[in-house]
Amino acid sequence: MTPYTYISSVDYIDSLVFDYVETYSSQRGAAYEENRIRLQPEYDELREKKEANQLTAGEKIKFSELYELFGVTQYLINGKGQFHPSAQKTHTFKSNDPIVERIKNILTTEIHEIPGWLCEPVYRDALVFYDTDNNIVSVLNICLSCQYMETSKFNYVNGDYKTYDLFKRFFIDIGHDVEDPTYFVSDDIDKMKLKYKK
Repeated sequence: MTPYTYISSVDYIDSLVFDYVETYSSQRGAAYEENRIRLQPEYDELREKKEANQLTAGEKIKFSELYELFGVTQYLINGKGQFHPSAQKTHTFKSNDPIVERIKNILTTEIHEIPGWLCEPVYRDALVFYDTDNNIVSVLNICLSCQYMETSKFNYVNGDYKTYDLFKRFFIDIGHDVEDPTYFVSDDIDKMKLKYKK
């Protein structure tokens, strides 16, 4: 059984030594959606044939390729070290840039409540930390919708629900597209807290 690991966002950022950070957007946009709509029916058909044990040798190869795109959680960088085909770098910031200080402040937000939504994360946003030799130090995959963060499969970074809203505001401020840019979970949670205090 694969072991799950969990680290707080505070411990995560405190453990990193890096020279610069890049922001990435993936699994969004017209081209990505068109490609997904085009390939999904083929994947569904091959999945049915696989369940019936009727795949030819060529179909097994194609199913394996499509499974990597549709059958499992997508990360910015896969297990082979390849960036997701839809990945787009949006910015690069040196470690002494005030923007990086903002990233650090977001990740050191005190954790009071770790979100626990039942949805499956879709990692459309990511931070990639590099050392001075341009080697990747760490990748932080972020799902703003389901409020999950992972460095890689089964390696979770726990943050407060406010951390995700702060990240959403951060991405919006740097001109990085996000889903539901006017909706912030903390607004709803604050309203519920006020309601039940009465």
